[in-house]
Amino acid sequence: MHLISHARTFDRPGRPAANPDRDTRTLLLNAATELFAEKGVAATTLTNIARRAGLTPAMVHYHFADRDQLVDAVVKERILPLISYVWDPVQPGDEPAELVAGLVQRLLEQISKAPWIASTWMREVLIDGGLLRPRLVKHLPFDKLSTLVSAIASGQKFHTVNPELQPQLIVFSTLGLVMIHMATLGIWSEIFQRPPLKIDEIRRHITSLLLHGIQGAVSRRKPTTHKKAAVRRTR
Repeated sequence: MHLISHARTFDRPGRPAANPDRDTRTLLLNAATELFAEKGVAATTLTNIARRAGLTPAMVHYHFADRDQLVDAVVKERILPLISYVWDPVQPGDEPAELVAGLVQRLLEQISKAPWIASTWMREVLIDGGLLRPRLVKHLPFDKLSTLVSAIASGQKFHTVNPELQPQLIVFSTLGLVMIHMATLGIWSEIFQRPPLKIDEIRRHITSLLLHGIQGAVSRRKPTTHKKAAVRRTR
């Protein structure tokens, strides 16, 4: 394997010519993120990435020594900033409902700007064997995750949060709902023959489901079945 120097001496023989009108490295990272979402990391080759970016394989090797280096760049430059944006605002002392609602909103904001995130996260992080999981786990903001878990546990202690919740699962429930809804927008639209939902509609649905469940305020009263209600109306 030939490692290429990062010195930008473009007049060297064999060096791809520079194009001041576009950032080829950005084009390659954009192509990689799209293909990771469509095909998966394992099935995406450097040749695929070069072709999608409209560049030659030589240009890929100019910027990245090998595929692992390119994948690391995607994680560092595209995914970690998203994680920081979503989790940095989480602070001790915040109300559990505010924390969850904020996480949902910021996640949806980022995914709406970069739709590839949801499919890639489902395929390469959440599922066992995903190639991005080991690269990401070591960078997770464990202090922020612990803050959310502690807020849920504290709310349960003071009877302001549902005692049946597992605090440690709230992180996965929040991420899971956002990712699966955003990754399946096309399927939902096809099945129900409707235009795709707007981001704000998805946000309201996920937030309501997480904070209030199916019954919402009705859960404070003794449930009444439709059958019993119908019997009362006929009397």
